[in-house]
Amino acid sequence: MTKRPRYSQEFKDAIVALYQEGRSSLSLSIEYGMASTTVIKWVHGSQKQIIAGETYTTDEMKKMKKENDRLKEENDILKRAAVLLAKN
Repeated sequence: MTKRPRYSQEFKDAIVALYQEGRSSLSLSIEYGMASTTVIKWVHGSQKQIIAGETYTTDEMKKMKKENDRLKEENDILKRAAVLLAKN
């Protein structure tokens, strides 16, 4: 099994900047030896959204959603524990 290469954030940002300057994902993938879908994934992940005056990338939004889901689950567990302790 071939290991996938790891790219630094600076490299990803440079590829995204080149794409936003007008280079195609195919030309970037050929020049830098990666899949064009990887370039597209990085571009989509770097898109920014403004929520309540704060700017977040799509990747940051995914991380926050995952953390929010984990906290909701913990909260549900604590609620059930409180009910069980109140019965005793």
